[in-house]
Amino acid sequence: MHISDFSKYSSFKKKYLTIDRAPFFDLAAKFIQADDKVILDIGSGEGDFFHHLKSKGVQGNNIYLLDGNEVTVEKNKGLTRNSLFYLAPDRLPFDDLSVDFIHISHLIDNLWVPDFYKFLLEINRVLRPGGILVVSTPLLWPNFYDDLSHTKPYNPYVFYKYFVHQGRHSRFDKIQNSYTVEDLVYRYYELPLDEGWSSTLPFLDFFFVSSRRILGKLGIKRLRKNGYTLVLKKGNE
Repeated sequence: MHISDFSKYSSFKKKYLTIDRAPFFDLAAKFIQADDKVILDIGSGEGDFFHHLKSKGVQGNNIYLLDGNEVTVEKNKGLTRNSLFYLAPDRLPFDDLSVDFIHISHLIDNLWVPDFYKFLLEINRVLRPGGILVVSTPLLWPNFYDDLSHTKPYNPYVFYKYFVHQGRHSRFDKIQNSYTVEDLVYRYYELPLDEGWSSTLPFLDFFFVSSRRILGKLGIKRLRKNGYTLVLKKGNE
């Protein structure tokens, strides 16, 4: 697979025009196998993905909730004894090649580059060959820095570069080149129809305003990507 093949994942799907995480949880859950013994949800929050998997019939004793908030960790112990304190990019409390499935949602955007690279090393260390990695994260959009926990957006190509294929002139060494891209979906938000349109000529401004009203009545929207969910499968090392 060449990096240009990512373009085939760019088609818009209406269900991904949302701030609801359920459609992305559904995508992740499709890749969980019945015989998966160790499932990690890193940056679990209050267990939304855990509840989603339970509703799909996934056994809760296979799911480990890892979070960097001690209050949240204690609260999640009411859901499962597998609630653990973990602060990325520290060493994950699992043996090499011992994890079947890793889910990471809205975490990597909180990490600076050296920490993100170290975290990728840890993910690769614990994930077994044939294991699945699912990452959901925001892209750079106008409201990205409204949340002070956001430090840097990472697009999906960074995973391609360090897990699938190593490009040239990189500051960091490749981690793996055996992963394959199983799926990639983008999350979208709606732009105002009048954004980016202006003129010093009154008749053109009238045209823009009239066109916007017509487009609005036709249900036509202006959309932009503001996040994605990427699914990778690890091959043999």
